[in-house]
Amino acid sequence: MLIFTRFLLFFVFTSVFLSCKKTRDITANEFVEASINAHGMEDFNKKVVEFVFRKHRYTQNKDLEGVIFTRRKIMAPGTIDFLHSKNGFRRTFKDKLVVIPDSLSFVYKEALNSVLYFFRLPYVLKDKGVIKTLMKIEKIKGVTYQKIKVSFTEEDGGVDHQDNFLYWFNKKTKTLDYLAYRYHTNNGGIRFRVAINKRTIDGVIFQDYENYSGPKNTRLDELPKLYSKGELELISMIENNSIRILNP
Repeated sequence: MLIFTRFLLFFVFTSVFLSCKKTRDITANEFVEASINAHGMEDFNKKVVEFVFRKHRYTQNKDLEGVIFTRRKIMAPGTIDFLHSKNGFRRTFKDKLVVIPDSLSFVYKEALNSVLYFFRLPYVLKDKGVIKTLMKIEKIKGVTYQKIKVSFTEEDGGVDHQDNFLYWFNKKTKTLDYLAYRYHTNNGGIRFRVAINKRTIDGVIFQDYENYSGPKNTRLDELPKLYSKGELELISMIENNSIRILNP
C-alpha cells in the first residue's frame, strides 16, 4: 500500500510538473500562429482580397516577387496607389506613372500601409521585424485573455518602429479581441481598439473595431480597465465593407 501511495504521489507530481512546464514553454510566436490559424489566415498572403474602407477600395494581390496592395477612390478610380512588398510605392493615373515628391509619396504609402496593417491582423504579426513577448494572462469583462506585447526592430519595422502594441487574444478561441498601441507621429497618442462585427468569409474571420482614445500618459496595460469603466473616448469606427476573397 505504501509503495502504491508513493507511486501515485509521484505520478501526480510528474503530471502537474509537465503540465506547468508545457504552459511555461509556449512562446509568443506559437500563440500568434495559433491565432492566425483560428482566424483562417494561415495562407492569407496567397489570397486575392478586396474591401472598401472610407470611400476607398483596397486590394491585396500577388506576383512572382511579392504581395501587392492597392488603393483607389471609389468616385475617382483613375488614380491608383501601389505598394509592393519588395519594390515599394508608386502612383499611376490612367495606367501612367505619376511623378510625386518623396514627401507626398511617404504620406500616401503610410496611409495605405496603416489601413492594410489593421485589416490583416493577426496575420501581420508574423512579419519580419516583429518582436513578440508573451505577457501575463488577464481578464477583460470576465473573459480570460492571453496578452502579447509587440515591438519592432529598427531595420525592418519601418518608420513607426518605435510604436508599441499590446494584443489580447481570447484564451479559449485564440481570436484577437482587443489591442492597444502608442504612436509617436503627429504629436503622439494612445489608442485602444475593440473588435466587433466578427464575420467569416470563405473561411477567414474578418472584424471591425471601435477605436478609443485615452490620456497620453496612460500605460497601455491600464486601458482595458478604463474601457470596462467607460472612461475611454470613442473617437471613430474602423469598418471594412464589401469584403471579397477572389480566390478562396
